[in-house]
Amino acid sequence: MTDRFTDACRINETEPGAFSWDVPAGWLQGRGAWGGLVIAASVNAVEVTQQQSADRRVRSVTAHMFGPLPAGTARIDVAPLRVGSAMTTWKASVTGSDGSAAAHSVIITGTPRAGNIDEPWGTAAMPDLPDWRAVPSVPVGPPMGPEFGLHIGYRPALGVPGSGDTPRALGWVSPVPDPADNAEQWTAGMTLGLVDAWWPASYVAMTGLRPMATVSFSAHLLVPPQTLDPQQPLGFESWVSSMEEGFTSETRRLWSPDGRLVVENHQSIVVIK
Repeated sequence: MTDRFTDACRINETEPGAFSWDVPAGWLQGRGAWGGLVIAASVNAVEVTQQQSADRRVRSVTAHMFGPLPAGTARIDVAPLRVGSAMTTWKASVTGSDGSAAAHSVIITGTPRAGNIDEPWGTAAMPDLPDWRAVPSVPVGPPMGPEFGLHIGYRPALGVPGSGDTPRALGWVSPVPDPADNAEQWTAGMTLGLVDAWWPASYVAMTGLRPMATVSFSAHLLVPPQTLDPQQPLGFESWVSSMEEGFTSETRRLWSPDGRLVVENHQSIVVIK
């Protein structure tokens, strides 16, 4: 069993546009692979496929995960939907070892479009987070948490599951429990997958935990991953906008320690029962 994020989502090209992926045991969430790992492997497959257009950086992912992906050899098929002058739209489909469809993603890659805009700008501001070194690392895993959580570094600062408080969470997250000692270079797949690592913010509002699952996932990668320090985690925040009939709308963000918005993510997460 692999302990490192990079190894867990490593893919092998078997023919142009087709990849095998050994979905590792120990990285599951319920009956199937953790969704963030599925996102990361799909993004990795797109990046390998478009190596001849390496200037087109991954910009966004929209994914639907409609079935559990068991441990074993999965297949990822990648194909372009449209190749434009500066942007490519890809589809990536994941099939499990049993032949069943597990996930489908639309991934957009594109060249920089700065034009006459010299500096990044926007209205989002990083939340007030304590220095990550001052926030204790908390182990997350069975029996209360998913098994993939044993490989992730969690440093929660706000939002205790089961507390009945406002459905909001803050903290620091990294692809390994201690980034300073066991750093992994940040990649597009890693950042886009890691935004899915935290527990649903709905758990903070609940007084008893109930099984939940992501129905849809859309994320935007706003910072080149290679500019991030591999020895530091990313700031995490999430909140639930609304819940109706068991379906929630949740926003998640990852921040660099110097205050840049790295990933913005929107998910529909449903209470299973």
